[in-house]
Amino acid sequence: MSAKRSSLIAMGDPQAPLSRVTDILRRHGLVRPGKRLRLRSGARLLSIGDHFDWGGSTAEARADAAKDGEALLRALSAHDADDVILLVGNHDLARVGELLDVTDDTFAALQILADMHYYGAGSVDDEAAFFRLSAQSLPSTEIVARDLSTYRASQQALVLRLLLKRRLRLAHAEDGLLYSHAGVTRKHLWSLGLDEVAPPDEVAAALNARLDEAVSACLRRRPRRPLVVVGLHRPGDGIGEGDGCLYHRPTYVEADAWVEPRRFDPRTLPRGLWQVIGHVRDKRCVEALGRWSVPKEQALGAIRHLVSVDGDVVYRHGPPPPRQTLPPHASVMIFIDGAMGACPPERYELFDSRRADVARVAA
Repeated sequence: MSAKRSSLIAMGDPQAPLSRVTDILRRHGLVRPGKRLRLRSGARLLSIGDHFDWGGSTAEARADAAKDGEALLRALSAHDADDVILLVGNHDLARVGELLDVTDDTFAALQILADMHYYGAGSVDDEAAFFRLSAQSLPSTEIVARDLSTYRASQQALVLRLLLKRRLRLAHAEDGLLYSHAGVTRKHLWSLGLDEVAPPDEVAAALNARLDEAVSACLRRRPRRPLVVVGLHRPGDGIGEGDGCLYHRPTYVEADAWVEPRRFDPRTLPRGLWQVIGHVRDKRCVEALGRWSVPKEQALGAIRHLVSVDGDVVYRHGPPPPRQTLPPHASVMIFIDGAMGACPPERYELFDSRRADVARVAA
């Protein structure tokens, strides 16, 4: 590619109807006119992961979401890898994790039982039948009724193919920024054998290498095993939910206090590393970060940021301050999951990597 390639535009979790995703990208001047999702010449896009699972609890809504999630990932992956960068989220890897051995027929039967139990019309007997049928491969009825509610085996085949082709990645680095679905803390870098001040490109390379090792160990062999990325990602099972850097989110923590599973203390972010993540919406950030959060009301569609310096943490709406205004050792996290499924398309912000800023809607 030319050294003068265009700026990379990143979008948050595309858990929304395909028409809405296309509308948002078109409003930003990234895709050509028409119903198909085709990037304009010179446009470059990064999807931060989680391409599946939304649509409510009705059969029709779930069917539409299942179809659209798969169609979106197919359309994005049809572009050249230099033009569309695809990162994996926890919902994507669930297709080759918790759901690896689950067929469409088995899932349909599981979902009937899960809905009965989770939505309140069922009983303990329904839950017991659910776990007998799932062979203890799924953590709870809630996971099937809500979190992974639009699974289809064809999605699994697509995710598997893209992982084997190294088209779905765990991280990307560009313009001094590290992109991943939910970010990394110091312990994740240590598990990779990296110092906490490792540059973004080195961190991304190590993350992707560990993913490739996991794919070879779990998915290229027969029989296949649920994908576990050592030190980084563990799928759920009949004992409990999954864990790792694709599930966690920042939370307020008193000094030296215990941190809940699937949460992290922002003061443990790698020093000097600027990260761009999806996974967590503003409402969850405001609730979880408590006194560290300046906004008290959520903003749909908005880019947000967190800065951690010398034990002080602040979470705000908007892009981060310019680099030159912060100490070199500041940890910065930029959040780009703007609740695409709930946000009006005209309000949804994308992220411009080169400016570390909001990509403005095209005129």
